[in-house]
Formats: sequence, C-alpha cells, structure tokens
Amino acid sequence: MAKHNQQTGRPGPARSTAAAAPAPAENVNPALSATLEVIDFCRRLNVTAELVGRWVWVSFPDTPEEAIRKALKEHGFQWSPRRGKWAHNCGVPTKSAHQSDPWAKYGSRIVHQPKAAV
Repeated sequence: MAKHNQQTGRPGPARSTAAAAPAPAENVNPALSATLEVIDFCRRLNVTAELVGRWVWVSFPDTPEEAIRKALKEHGFQWSPRRGKWAHNCGVPTKSAHQSDPWAKYGSRIVHQPKAAV
C-alpha cells in the first residue's frame, strides 16, 4: 500500500516544511562570497565592520596598532583619508564617490562589533 502524505492526504511522501539546506559554496555569488569572507576576516581581527552597499568599512576611534594596519592592507583594505576609514570593495569596484555619500545612498549596517577585552 502506498504511503499517504499526512499534510495533504494524497499518495506520496510528506514534504518537509523545514528550510532548504544552504547552497554549496560553489553556487554562491562570487561578490557575496567575497563580502562574507571580508566580514569573517574582520571578526577574526576583532574590529568593527560596517557594510555600506557591497563595501566593508572599518574605523577606529584612534590610530590602530601597526600590526592591525598591516593586516588590513594585506587583506586588501585601503585607507580613505577623505572618510577617515579603511575600505574594502569586496570585488565590486565602483566609480569615485567624491560627489556622493554611499551611506546616504545605500544605508549601512554594523556586521561585526568587537568583543570587549576581558
């Protein structure tokens, strides 16, 4: 005798209502993958990471230690003297934003807040 779907009463297996499994890494949009990797780097470095559009921005209240600046540079961040922050384009280069404010255009979201030292 065929199994009946308990949800519909029709023949056939029940469909799961659980969320679908995440896509394998090879199916992830390269720009999104790059952004997630940069955010993960900021978590490991324990710095505040702010997502503005597809770019990740890092700022500090004071000049960070040389080791942190070196790590940011090695990971592809560039210092923006105009904004006073470190920026990573996550593989999504854009035209110069000298005439616009990306925060006003895209909004922003803190995606990592550093843990306080114990």
